[in-house]
Amino acid sequence: MRKKTSLTKNGSKRRVARVSSVRSKRTGDNEAQEIVKAIRGGRIDALVMQSARGDRVVTLQGAELPYRVLVESINEGAATLDRSGNVLYANARFAEILDLSVEKLVGTALVNHLPSWQRDKLLQLIAQGHRRSAGIELILEAPTGPPKLVRFTLKPLKNTPRHTVCVVATELTELVEANEALKSNEESLRQLSARLLQLQDEERRHIARDLHDITGQKLAFQSMALSALQTKQCPNLDAESQQALSESLILNKEISAEIRTLSYLLHPPLLDELGLSSAARWYAAGFTKRTGIPIDIDVPQEIKRLSPDAEVAIFRVLQESLTNVHRYANTPRARLRIRTTEDDIKVEIEDYGKGIQATKSKSAQESVERLGVGIQGMTERIRQLGGRLEITSRPRRGTLVTATIPFGGSQVEVPASPLASTALASTFSADRPLASHLHQRQQILIADDHEMLRRGVRNTLQTEPDLEICGEAVDGQDAIDKARELHPDLVILDINMPVLNGLVAVRQILRYCPTTKIVIFSVHDSDQTKQEIIAAGAHGFVSKGKDSHDLLRVVRDVLKRNIQAASATSSQ
Repeated sequence: MRKKTSLTKNGSKRRVARVSSVRSKRTGDNEAQEIVKAIRGGRIDALVMQSARGDRVVTLQGAELPYRVLVESINEGAATLDRSGNVLYANARFAEILDLSVEKLVGTALVNHLPSWQRDKLLQLIAQGHRRSAGIELILEAPTGPPKLVRFTLKPLKNTPRHTVCVVATELTELVEANEALKSNEESLRQLSARLLQLQDEERRHIARDLHDITGQKLAFQSMALSALQTKQCPNLDAESQQALSESLILNKEISAEIRTLSYLLHPPLLDELGLSSAARWYAAGFTKRTGIPIDIDVPQEIKRLSPDAEVAIFRVLQESLTNVHRYANTPRARLRIRTTEDDIKVEIEDYGKGIQATKSKSAQESVERLGVGIQGMTERIRQLGGRLEITSRPRRGTLVTATIPFGGSQVEVPASPLASTALASTFSADRPLASHLHQRQQILIADDHEMLRRGVRNTLQTEPDLEICGEAVDGQDAIDKARELHPDLVILDINMPVLNGLVAVRQILRYCPTTKIVIFSVHDSDQTKQEIIAAGAHGFVSKGKDSHDLLRVVRDVLKRNIQAASATSSQ
């Protein structure tokens, strides 16, 4: 093999090896090995093949030209380093990332172009890169503009006589900025979603209260008025008019029931008035009546009061989960369990039906398509409260929905009544004679925050010769104050009143006036409500959906028991 140097058309030098095709086998083998070594060492750019047909030139640079073009055109920086970390080659993008020209970069140590506090990391990386693949992310100061975040990935080059390392530099600045923007947008969307859910709940509560406080009260008054008109048996009304009056009264009761149901579904009043325990029991009992699916209820009688947002969130999870049980589970029964610890409250709704497909049971997020967008909304709402929503399911073995909320900022203290002091209770005289002497009119206090309802009750009772309206109260605290002042025989009291809840007022009135009887007159007539009324100590209940006959009947029944007790006491 002979080597010579020749000039190309543009004047650059080319190293050329001449190879003859006529050689002995041993001589040919030795020459081939030398050529391979020379090629690997970069000492030959082309071969001139000599044969009987003439010389043929094979250019080695043509083989690597496509790869050089590719490396120069990619958006990643690429370079090769020797054992000492000197740059043997760098494409234009690599130099651009370092804010240098290729001429100033090639032949210099790469670490010299990095901030001093980054150099040790890069030297360690280069040492690793000679043995195995390695990578690191470094922050590079830019002469103009913000710093750059660059990832350097090193990998040893094999089958080369020199210990060279390939370096790929990837600028992550734009990617990081895009991720930060995405996170910011995601957080904004989450906050917007939470705000929309909050506004939805507030609107539901507002509509529910309007239905109860306005529409429901007007219907209740109308029911009493129609009932009173029907009782009078006006001679001027013919049979057809009497029939129309009766039908109107029936229709009025049906509308009242529908309005009450709609109000409850929009926002259950028990949630605000009595808390999560009563509301959960009420809804579970109603669910069984509506669907026929029995629910095993394991709910404590008393649960610490949470913030309104937390109680609403838990109730909505309960509501949505049981709705999904009815729609999809095909289960013979379900289970509701609520547990509290010092740190959190956990609600579990479980069914024993067909479950969710395996591909959709890994997380609450993946279960949205199967369970509906309500669960997705609840997941976000509970996340905003610092809690978590988990959904686990097994095919043909049921689904378990678990909501956990920490007490942290969710727990609230229910303020004690200002009249809860036992010292104030001593001001009541137990020796006060009953106003219900057998020959005196029974004194009745009406407590309702709606003037129309108070007028309706007053019109119903004041025509009775043995009954007398001694006063009216417009809120819970006013009812307590009037009861202490007037000592009535009977208080007709609504549950849902401002200032103080009606059931709180019941307990306080009985504390100061133990001989006073209390009848609850309210649109809330669920079984759970009645249980709470009995537990508070009230003596009777009348639904506002009933007519005046029912109100008068309950009032007389409660007062009759009072009179009988007084008669028994006087005869002893």
